[in-house]
Amino acid sequence: MNIEYLFIVIAIMSAATFATRLPPFVLFSGRGQHPLLQFIAKYTPPMVMTILVVYMLKSVDYLSAEGFYAAIALIVTIGTHLWRRNALLSIVAGTVTFMALVQGWF
Repeated sequence: MNIEYLFIVIAIMSAATFATRLPPFVLFSGRGQHPLLQFIAKYTPPMVMTILVVYMLKSVDYLSAEGFYAAIALIVTIGTHLWRRNALLSIVAGTVTFMALVQGWF
């Protein structure tokens, strides 16, 4: 691959990303609190968390150590979320717990 090809690909990808991100701002800029935006803001984080949990749990062998580690990490994630109500903190806490168990830090 030559450098011109890479620049063309990056330019096209940047233009496509910009073109798909711009319309919501243009369409909803003057409307204040639009009901659709309120719905998206309220329900997108739980939907994303649910998709991540289902994706993580779909291939776990529950009769192995990995299954035990996944269950512990899931409990930590749920507990942290119920305690602090912070999605990012919950995801980080569950990930760190799972990786610490897998790597044998405990």
